[in-house]
Amino acid sequence: MKYVGSKNRISKHIAPIIQECINKNNIKTYYEPFVGGGNMIDKIKCQSRIGNDVHKELIAMWKQLQKGWKPPSHITEEEYIMVRDNREAYPDYYVGYVGFNATFGAKYFGGYARGFKADGITPRNHSNEAYRNLMKQLPQVMDVEFVCSDYLNSKYTRIKNAVIYCDPPYQGTTKYETSLFDYDAFWEWCREVGRDNYLFVSEYNAPKDFECIWSKEHLVNVDSNRGNDRKSKVRIEKLFTYKS
Repeated sequence: MKYVGSKNRISKHIAPIIQECINKNNIKTYYEPFVGGGNMIDKIKCQSRIGNDVHKELIAMWKQLQKGWKPPSHITEEEYIMVRDNREAYPDYYVGYVGFNATFGAKYFGGYARGFKADGITPRNHSNEAYRNLMKQLPQVMDVEFVCSDYLNSKYTRIKNAVIYCDPPYQGTTKYETSLFDYDAFWEWCREVGRDNYLFVSEYNAPKDFECIWSKEHLVNVDSNRGNDRKSKVRIEKLFTYKS
């Protein structure tokens, strides 16, 4: 699923590290506090997989898809605008589907997605592309337990003996929500759960008591300061663990 800050492109590097930890330590529970588009959890094999996210429409969409709901394969601009401007008139799962899968740059209701194929003439059907990607991904998350909660108040916030992968909103990048994210509270929470679990965090930087175990340079297109300068878009993606 297309998603702001998605780890789909680099999951081939990170997922094996996480999977090795699960296998080596005979872990039965895998937990993501910020599951988002599910582009990491869909590649992890574990007896129990839990995907939490604060975005209620997103989680409602995942749950409805698990129940067998067949979403429309195309969303017109008129439908997109209607849903965007009248969200209370539609089920949460449908609002989530339209908001994420027919939008520009995968940003939640960030403008209707339109564009052209490589020839510069043939229009692209972005919402159908998103639909096909989602339907291809769905079988890999059918047994995931999706939970809607703030990660600090989730029923799994004090989980133990699990592998936890955190992909929080990156500082200085586009978010799908407008609310501010408390990074100090996040890192303190990581320290707490890192004592009883195997913790992995994707970020560009981390406090000194976290260790970088993997890094890779890549280009980002969702940075809040994006422009034409290539250097301004280069970031070093990193994976951290808690030293404790």
